[in-house]
Formats: sequence, structure tokens, C-alpha cells
Amino acid sequence: MVFTRRETAILAIGDFLILAASLWAALLIRNLALPGWGYFAQNLVPFIPVFLLSIAVFYIAGLYEKQTRLVRRVMGERIAYAQVANVIIAALLFFVLPLTIAPKTILAIYLVVSVIAVTVWRFFRVKRELAKDSWTEAVLIARGDAARELFEEANENGRSLVHFGAIIDPSESSAKAIPAALEVARDKGARLVVLDTRDPVVVKALPELYGAMLEGVVFAEFENFYEGVFDRVPLEHVDHAWLLERLPRSHSAYQVAKRAFDILLAIVGLIIAIPFVLVAAILLSFSGAPFIRNERVGKNERTFTLYKLRTMLLNDRGDPELRAKNRVTALGSFLRKTRIDELPQLWNILIGDLSFIGPRPELPSIAAIYEKEIPYYRARHLIAPGLSGWAQIRDYDAPKGGADVERTKTKLSYDLFYLKHRSFGLDLSIAAKTLRALASFSGK
Repeated sequence: MVFTRRETAILAIGDFLILAASLWAALLIRNLALPGWGYFAQNLVPFIPVFLLSIAVFYIAGLYEKQTRLVRRVMGERIAYAQVANVIIAALLFFVLPLTIAPKTILAIYLVVSVIAVTVWRFFRVKRELAKDSWTEAVLIARGDAARELFEEANENGRSLVHFGAIIDPSESSAKAIPAALEVARDKGARLVVLDTRDPVVVKALPELYGAMLEGVVFAEFENFYEGVFDRVPLEHVDHAWLLERLPRSHSAYQVAKRAFDILLAIVGLIIAIPFVLVAAILLSFSGAPFIRNERVGKNERTFTLYKLRTMLLNDRGDPELRAKNRVTALGSFLRKTRIDELPQLWNILIGDLSFIGPRPELPSIAAIYEKEIPYYRARHLIAPGLSGWAQIRDYDAPKGGADVERTKTKLSYDLFYLKHRSFGLDLSIAAKTLRALASFSGK
């Protein structure tokens, strides 16, 4: 995979150790003497909450995401933002809460040292991860656009820990030719085989490939490998059998707990949001109706009314002619960037139309187009739609406004990934990344 859980674990453990080492260095600088174990332990205890919160901030900032770790500029920016947040949190912990360190200059020195140390550590680790000698030579046995996409991702952008020395297309090979082609790839150093076990030609070749596994070759299933790289499902591999096998799992306990959290958080959110919504509604009322009500498609294809604050001149309801005349107002732009315009949707969550996490709901007229043009689009209606979702935080080219079939196919591949893997852990990950987007005022 591009970056495995092993690399993420190494980063997290390394971050904790670097933060602890930064504290030790701060004590050294402050006293101009090597700190003894007792003195270090005395200061370490109140700093442990700071370390853990710092790692949580790193996670929210996306510093454990492979997409961030691939681009030095993006990683540097997010390290800077995360460390600013950590400075504020540390100050609150030590100056507001009853956590004591003496003198306070230790905290100031620690923050400076940790910023430098974490930055150096992160760039060192990424450089090591991307070193050519760390590549795993592999061979890909699969057909179609998804296979070519995976091959190019691994080989052409220089960001992968796996390098495919060959791609074997089952549509151009026989079951007997595949083992021979694999043997040639093994002679060239391939030690990993990614293959599509649903392909009928590959299925016939499997008995001949079994021996290679006994000789130390690692086999990985194409679909799982693809998902690990792109965080979405290969849409061309989705069929009725895929849906029946992977989606209808029992999530009763998870669904009950998720609904309970939705209700609790919606109540708390509404209490906090009411003053902001009232002020915005008063300001908007001078130029028209402050609220807009749009129909959306929800769970089991049931339509419901979605509530938002008006951010444009008028509510065009998806009409192409009205859309051409419409535009975002100055106040509306502010409401969008701060996401205040979406606060009324907390009511939709409270009454069960929406969840905090799930596929974003679509207009009925546009959903009807997608259901005709995109196979299995209706599968996203198996669960309640969400205020934020996996596609929203992963698909930066998601369509906005009118219907866009091709871009929505990619969006659906993210939605199906969420349906397949939905869990508390995935929901927390989406929530954390949504908070990051809110904090950066990246609403549009």
C-alpha cells in the first residue's frame, strides 16, 4: 500500500517519543545541566496530557494521512497549524487548569524545541518512507480501468512503497499463461502479487499460483489493496454479488448507539447554535426569507425537508434558469465559510432525517438522474444521509450544483467504501477531519 498502518504507528510512537525528548531537552536548556531521572519524571507527569492532546491535534490536522505525508508543503503547513493549536492548548492546561510546572519558562522552551523536533522528525520519516530502496517489487494481475489506475498510482507519481514491475491482464492471458508470467516477474525480484480473485481467468490459475505462496511470495486481493491505496472501492468491480456480500451486515448495536449520539449531540448543538441562527436569521430577513427548505432523498429513498439558512439571492431549488441568475451574497459567503448556514440541519438530525455522519443527501430530481445513469447508486440510500461523510472529506472534486454523472461515480465509490466499512472508528475519523475543515473556514 502507499502507506500502511505500520508506518502510521511508527509516526505516532515517534511523535510521542519526540515530544518526551523535547521536554528533556527543555529541562537541559533551562538548567544548563543534564536532568536527573527523578527531576525529569516530576515534570513528565503533568506533560503527559499535553503529549496525548498534541497527538490528537496531529490526527485532526491530518498529519497521519497518507495524502498529507506525500506533499512536503502541505505537511509543513499542517505541522505549523497543529503546533499553534498545541501552544494554545498547553497554555490553557498549565495556566487555567491546576497543572503545575516550575518555572513556566520550561513550557515556553518545550514548545519551541518540540516544534523544531517534530518538524525534523516528520520530514526525516517521510524521506525514509519514500526512499527507493524501501520499495516492494510487485506484480499486478487484474484487468480494467481500476487496475490501470492502481498501476499508475504505484509507479508514476513516486509516492508509493510498492512498485509494480509488471501488470498481467487476464483478458489477454490464459489460465496457463498467468503462472508462467508470474515466474518471469519473480525472477526480476517481485515478492508481492496483487490479483483479482473474482476474475474467472485468475480463478482457474489459482491452483498453479498456490506453490508460489509456499515459497514466500505474498498475495493480496486486488479490491482490498485498491481500497487501501485510494480509500474507496473500485466501482467497476461492484455488482449484485458484491452488494449482497459486503453491505447487508448487522449493525444493530452500532446503529442504536450512533442514533443515541446523534440525539445527544444534536440537543447540545442546538442549544449552542440558537443564538447564532437567530442573529443570522434577523440579518437575512431584511432581504427575504431567512430560511430555505429543500427536498432531499434520505434513507430507504424517503424524501424529507432539509433546513438551511439562505446564503444566495434566492432559493433556486435546482432549477437551471434560476440557478443562472442566482449568486452567493456577502453575508451568505460568511455563513458558508463558518458553516453557520448548516446549523438548522441539527433539527433534521434530532428528528432522524439526518445523521452527523453519512452520505450527503441529494435533490430528488438529481438523484433520479444518477439512479438511471450510475449502476447501484441507490445503494447509498441504505443508511441515513449525513451532515458530513467520507466522500465529503476525501473527494475534493465532488460535484456541486447540477448533475455531473462522471464525478458522481467517484463520489459513489467513496460512499460505498463507507457503507462497507462503517464503524465507530471510521465515524470518529470523519468527525475529526470535519472539525479540521470547520476550523480552517474552508466552507464553500
